[in-house]
Amino acid sequence: MAELALVARNDMPIEARKAAPAPDAPIVETPAAPDAPAPKKRRGRLIGGIGGLLLIAGGALAYQYETVWSHQESTDNAYVRADITPVAAKVDGYVAKLLVDDNQPVKAGDVIAVIEPADYQARVAKAEADLAAARANLGTASAARGSAAAQAGAQGEAIAQASARVAAARAAASKAAADEGRFAQLAGKGWVTKAQMDQVRAAAAASRADVAAAQAAVAAQRGQASAAGETAVGASAAIAAARAQVQAAEAAVRAAQLDLSRTVIRAPVDGVVGNRAVRVGQLVKSGQQLLAIVPVQTSYVVANFKETQLQKMHVGQRVDIRIDAYPHVRIAGRIDSLAPASGAQFALIPTDSASGNFTKIVQRVPIKIAVAKSGLGAQLLRPGLSVVATVDTRS
Repeated sequence: MAELALVARNDMPIEARKAAPAPDAPIVETPAAPDAPAPKKRRGRLIGGIGGLLLIAGGALAYQYETVWSHQESTDNAYVRADITPVAAKVDGYVAKLLVDDNQPVKAGDVIAVIEPADYQARVAKAEADLAAARANLGTASAARGSAAAQAGAQGEAIAQASARVAAARAAASKAAADEGRFAQLAGKGWVTKAQMDQVRAAAAASRADVAAAQAAVAAQRGQASAAGETAVGASAAIAAARAQVQAAEAAVRAAQLDLSRTVIRAPVDGVVGNRAVRVGQLVKSGQQLLAIVPVQTSYVVANFKETQLQKMHVGQRVDIRIDAYPHVRIAGRIDSLAPASGAQFALIPTDSASGNFTKIVQRVPIKIAVAKSGLGAQLLRPGLSVVATVDTRS
């Protein structure tokens, strides 16, 4: 029987022989495995969970965009600026004292440096001496005019006296002429002698001579009065010239004193000393820049926004400022003003879009942003630093 079973097994197909148990092998029952979730179900649940998370994240981002981001305009083309004041020498000279160092805070009016003042003190002394001499000349001219005026007054009195003598001489001459006429009639009748007639005629001639002499005296006095008047006019002109000299001397004194005061160089504004190029003993020239004062306390931001970002922007809107050097520091600011033209218009050689091949380029407009003066952020601002400015167009 075993042989028949073996022959029958050999006649079976190979697959059947592999699946069929051996004739003598014991039959062992295998327990059934428990039911397990299919791989497709696990993948479906995983994809569904990821999709739900993405849907939630997308909704949050959409809400954030709709409520916040769509109302913000931002640019990283923004820099800290300040109205830096260069300090230059106003007079020539050697630097005698230097009272500030690099990066030192100063207040307006603080002494920065002192230029050797000896030369300017000597100029002040010379100018004051010239002023004293000019004032003395003015006094002399005033005295000369007073003397000329007095002389002119005396000549006026002399003219009056001479005119009175002319009147008296004319009266005497008139009487002598009348006597001569009467005596001539009497002489024709033989009632007076020739000697008497000659005497009357001589008296009449003498009276006429007195009139002429008195008139000549009046003319002479008037000539002297005219000369005295010209002297007075000359004295007045001399006084005017002396006064002009006094004024010029006073101006020279003020200029010398001003130059002397300029030997003391003071800080024009509050700020911090920077770019110091002056040393003690250095010869400086008028107009030569010595250092710069940076008013860090009044720093501001200039942000260059694209022209397509300006539609909803206006003065007074809130601005969030982040400094590249301190990325975790936020500074509050407000739009102070918008530039009257794009930055390209203020270039040394503005572009001319009417020539050559035209390519449209988005222009940028500088916007000045005032920064809050309180807080740590304002103290960290330094002109030249890069910042990121974000404007809230809802404010």
